[in-house]
This record gives sequence, structure tokens and C-alpha cells, in this order.
Amino acid sequence: MRDFLKAISCVVVTSLIAVAGCSTTPVSEQPTTDTSPAATTSPSEKTFDRLRGVVQPVEAKKPYRIGIAVVQLADDYWKGMVYGMLDEAKQSKVEVVRVFAAGGYGKVPEQIAQLEALEALKVDAVILGAADYDGYDAVVKRLTDKGIKVLAAGVPVNSSQVALGVTMDEIEIGKTISSYICKQDPKALVITLPGPKGPAWNKLRFDGVQAGAKDCPGMKLVGNTFAGDITIEDGQSQASDLMIKYPDAKYIYAAAGGLGTGAGLATKRMNRPTQVVTSAVTAKTVDLVKDGHIAMVVSEPGILIGRSLIQYSIRLLNADDLPNLKKGGPIPYPQFLIPMFELTKDKLMDYDLTRYDQPPTGWQPPSGQARLPKAGVLVGAK
Repeated sequence: MRDFLKAISCVVVTSLIAVAGCSTTPVSEQPTTDTSPAATTSPSEKTFDRLRGVVQPVEAKKPYRIGIAVVQLADDYWKGMVYGMLDEAKQSKVEVVRVFAAGGYGKVPEQIAQLEALEALKVDAVILGAADYDGYDAVVKRLTDKGIKVLAAGVPVNSSQVALGVTMDEIEIGKTISSYICKQDPKALVITLPGPKGPAWNKLRFDGVQAGAKDCPGMKLVGNTFAGDITIEDGQSQASDLMIKYPDAKYIYAAAGGLGTGAGLATKRMNRPTQVVTSAVTAKTVDLVKDGHIAMVVSEPGILIGRSLIQYSIRLLNADDLPNLKKGGPIPYPQFLIPMFELTKDKLMDYDLTRYDQPPTGWQPPSGQARLPKAGVLVGAK
């Protein structure tokens, strides 16, 4: 990592992952704003601000212990988020005690067992990237009843016991995508790949796409079926089938990540002029944008989200102020919303993905072995 890569150690990973935290010296504070930041700060600025001005960094008043449970580490979004959390924890004098990955969306029982393990470890805060929207209220209440602060990471979770979330405005992401397509062709036929059933983030995002399409007379959405996952394979198979069914489609909306990459690869393989509009960068996104198969991607800066989560965890535990929180709307807790940044071919040259979006090439938490027995007690890790 050009500006802030440091050694990340004490980490244990499998499909269930355990990470022991580390600490290091703090960095100087950066300026912040009094209101929610606008999406005007470009990562191309010469002076690198690891928090991009969205929140002022604070130091922990005590050596807090934080546990992390995310959906999976199979894509750069979640990997980047974990990288950001680990590095920010080191710089802010807190310890990441464990990092768990559920193994994919829908893995609620596995993730609840991981939360129970974090409860047994008596952490001060838990950062939860939920594998589904529902099913967590009882375990989150149990954690909060013991004084453990719970923050939602990246995706919403249906529990009013959550203290706050750090994410992006899902509905606005969808509206931004529809608005982009409308500006290019207001009468476009658009294939949609809304993503898997169950999670709330992609449903809200698709709500935004549909709302944006209604504001664009002539735009027509086809497909419109929640199915599969967000893997590259899902994107390839769904996009291929729908391009055969709708050969006149000019654009494909893909919910995020691998789904968009897979759709872009499908248009390339089938030699179609259909362009993909999506969200979240993967390792193959840049090439697909340069080749014209992906027209626009909304940056979902996982590293920045991860850093912000650590900073808001510290603020909660310090009892400091919590700036720029907004009502969650349909989400039952306040949220800090990371501003959006649209990436098109002409902007790629000025955008350094390694600062906010993607972990260093090939980065993985150092591997090891751990298992989580039925009792919910972690074995094989200190």
C-alpha cells in the first residue's frame, strides 16, 4: 500500500476467521466538517487523508477491545473493509480481538454463533456486517444488555438495538445509477440483476433504481428478479440469459461487486454493445471500464468504511460526540453515510483505488486455523 500499508499480524483466517488485534502510534488529526460531507473530495488530491475528511480521527481513552463479524471475505469490498478496520485500529490504540466471516449471505446461524463467541470474549464493541437483514435482534439485545456496543457495517440489519451504522445510502446509489443511464439514453431498455433474496441493501438499492426509472420517461426495466448471489458466476449466467432474451437491451444494472464484473465479462464474451452500470469495484472492474463493457461504477470504498467504523466505535466507547448521523429511514437506527463517487472511464486515471476501495494486491489476513464449536467458544486461537 503506497501510503499506509503496514504489517498486519496476529490474524487467524478460515471461512470462520479470527484476528488478534494490534496497536501502534497515532497520527495527527485531520480537519472535519460540521455537516454531512458532500461527495466532492476526490482521492486524487496530493495530500492523502486516510479518512478523506469524512470524520475527524480520535484516540481511544482506554485500550478498547473490538470484535468484528462480516459476511465474507471473498471480494474486495469486504476485504477492503476488514483491511481498513485493522489498520485504523492500529493507528488509534484499540485492539481488534477477533474477525469472523460467516461465509456468505444467508449464513445467519453461523454468524450468530460468531457473535456469541465475541460475547464470551467480553469485547467492548462488535462491528457487524450482517449476512441477512432479519434474525439478529435477540443476539444483538443480549450483547447490548451486557454493555457491548454494536455497530452495523456496510449493510443494514433489522435491530433497533444497534447503536449506529456506517454505510452508504442504498436508495441513492440506485437513483444515481438510473440517473446516469437516463442521461445517456432516456429511452433505454435496461436489464436488471438486483442480487440475492433476503438482504435489505440490494432491495433498497433496487427501489432506488426503480424510482429513478420512473423519473425517466421511456426507460424500461426488464428482468427484475432477485436470485442467486453476487458472485462473478452469478453475473455471467444471469446476464447471458437475459441478453439472449432481450437482445435490444442497451444497459445492464447489476447490484454490486462480482455481479457487475460477471455481467461485464458476459457482454465481452458475447461481443454485445450492452454496457453495465454497477456499484463497488472488483479486481477486474478497471479493465472492464477501460474496455467499455462497464460504463459507470459507484465507488463503495470499503477501506474508508472500515476506518470510519473504527472511529465511530471509539467515539461511542469514549462517549464523544457522533457527528453527521442521519435517521435511518426504514433502517431502525441512525447511520453515517459515506459520500458517493462515480467512476467512469475518464475519471479512472485520477482515482487511486488502493487508498479507499481495494486492499493491497494479493492481501489476505495471514492464514491460520480456527474452528467454532457448537457451544460458541473459539478453539485454536488465543
